[in-house]
Parts: sequence; C-alpha cells; structure tokens
Amino acid sequence: MNSLFTHTSKGDEVGYLKHGSGPRKVIFIHGNLASSLWWRKSLQLIRPGYEAYALDLPGSGGTPETRSRHTLDYLASFVNDFADALRLNRFYLAGHSMGGGIAQLFAINYPEKIEKLVLINSIAMDGLALGFDYDDNMMRAIMQNEPMLRHWLRAVMPGMSDDEMFEQILAHALKSSEQVFVEHPRAMSEANWTDRIHKIKCPALFIHGAWDDLIPKVGSERTARAIAECQLTYLENCGHSPMLEAPQAFNDLIFDFFEK
Repeated sequence: MNSLFTHTSKGDEVGYLKHGSGPRKVIFIHGNLASSLWWRKSLQLIRPGYEAYALDLPGSGGTPETRSRHTLDYLASFVNDFADALRLNRFYLAGHSMGGGIAQLFAINYPEKIEKLVLINSIAMDGLALGFDYDDNMMRAIMQNEPMLRHWLRAVMPGMSDDEMFEQILAHALKSSEQVFVEHPRAMSEANWTDRIHKIKCPALFIHGAWDDLIPKVGSERTARAIAECQLTYLENCGHSPMLEAPQAFNDLIFDFFEK
C-alpha cells in the first residue's frame, strides 16, 4: 500500500493511504507521534463496499508542516481541507488518541459531513493531563532519544506482536517535526470543548482498550455520557492502540457499528 498525495485549497500537501472502493467512505485520524501507518492493518481489513482513507497530519508521515500552530481545532480544519480536496462530502470518521479529540471537534464543527463517529482511546472532552512538567526543550531532547521513544511506543501498544511493523512505526515517529514534538502535548493539555460537546448529534462509538494506562477510563466514560448517542465499549486484551494490537476484533467492532 503506497502513500498518495493531494493538495488542499490552501496549497498544503497531504500524504495519505487509501484502500478499497465503494459508496461508503471512511477517514481515519492518527494521534500524537503517529502517522497513517498506524491504520494500515485497518485499511487492509476493510469490508467490501467501503473506501477508506488515512491521512498524515502536518509534520507527520508524508505531510510537511503548514506554518500554523497545532491546536486541535486547527487540525480538525486541516482534516476538513483534506476531505474537500478529495471531494469527500459525507463519511464515517474514526480518530485515535489525540486524533479522537480532533474527530470530536470535527463532528462539532462540520456535523453535516459525518455519518457516524468512532473514538478509539480518545483524549477526553476536557483534554489530557500530561502527568509530567512540560518543557519545550525537554520535548526537543526526546526527538533525538531513540531508546526513550522505543520504550514509550512499546508501552502504548503492549499487545502488538508484529516487530517489523513496530520498527516502521518507530522510524515514522523519529521523523516527526519539531512542531509535532513540542506543540502536540500542549494542544492536548489545553484542549477543552465541554461547552460544545452537546453539538455532536451523530451516532458514536467509543472504544477503550482495557489495558490502556495512558487514557483514564473515567475521562472516556465522562465523554461518552456527554455525547447524546454514544456507546462505550471496552476491548479486552489490548492497550492504547487496539487497531495495532487486535486488528481483526477492532475492525469487526467498527464495521458492525457502521452497518447497524
């Protein structure tokens, strides 16, 4: 599955993966220090009749930086520009971790485009507490610390057994831009749309890997309750990254939900 590229109406280049063909469109949004690669297995396992896209956010994977600050509202607008560039007018939307926060904001800001929403180990509607004293210089140092990144990535996908895929994911993370390393943690900690989450009217599925130590379950439960039509499901035997740790079970969950 090769990377493709498109350009938005603002002139920004966007790298993405595409798989399948059919009338039902799906867009997948990755999280922090990630890329479209995290969705490759999900794309390979899509059901007939679906056309699936996984984009690279600015500074990640094959997408260059855009000279804009990485707030989650900005990244939601970037996803909208990507959808417009490919003339995707209505689709299913799935977001993982930070990407789940972006997906929530997309559903709030562009409700007419969403069929159904899937949130996977998503940050909560009131953001994600970092759990450490944040410092820009510390994050810049982590950019060059391959052992630390390797340890962190292993921790967020404890059930993943594909070592070759893991090395590719690590290589992508190490190539993330300085802006990604510095601004994404701040964007997640500053995020709060509790006053707007009632605007999500589409059916939603919140999937939380039962072993996840990064995203607090109380935040997932609080966010799911705040969305008018949202089902919360705990997926056993996986942590923060179900699409990598239990790809078939994960895909069965989301496509069963799409087809209800």
